Amino acid sequence: MASDGVPPRIEPLPVDKWAPEVSAVWTADSLKNRRSRLPAHLTDLPDTLNLTRILAHHPDLAVAVYPLSTLLNAGLLPPRDRELVTLRTALRSASGYLWSHHYETAQAVGLTEAEVLRIAADPATVGWSPHEAALITAVDEICDAAVIGAVAWRQLRLTYDDAQMLEVLALVGVYRLLATVLSTSGAALDAWRPERPLPTATVTAVRTRRDDQP
Repeated sequence: MASDGVPPRIEPLPVDKWAPEVSAVWTADSLKNRRSRLPAHLTDLPDTLNLTRILAHHPDLAVAVYPLSTLLNAGLLPPRDRELVTLRTALRSASGYLWSHHYETAQAVGLTEAEVLRIAADPATVGWSPHEAALITAVDEICDAAVIGAVAWRQLRLTYDDAQMLEVLALVGVYRLLATVLSTSGAALDAWRPERPLPTATVTAVRTRRDDQP
């Protein structure tokens, strides 16, 4: 997020200056969300996120990115798993914007506040289930080497099918993309969202060769 007193590199574009195609895709997705299985805290967000105002400078990009992120937030992963992945990705990407947005979102789908804060810790040293620890480790491995190592992969495959594994990869990738856009442009956190301090993620050395043996 932009520091106090530091102007953004890319100013959020006012809604009345959006290209028609940006307004159309946002409206269509907003209406669809209200009929979908997205929880109320996501369907009722204001229609003027600073992220969208920045992407609106590039209408084709905004039209491509927004539906993809919406799809992933109503995808095949259990909501709790999705938020574990998203919050760890926000931490590894040093995105205070995404961390603050998902801090409460995660609690709305069943994580406790203590669990949200614990996502910053080394997953091998805290009380996650083997599946949850593998999810957090998978995020670290993707961030470090763009590949999930064999141990985490095998653990996740006990629960996830091919489509769900692809969704984990896409979820990390899309949120790393958004974190890059937000941080580099200097996006301020939306005024209606409380700012949450961004912890430092504790990361141990991870094995990232896809053919590693346990």
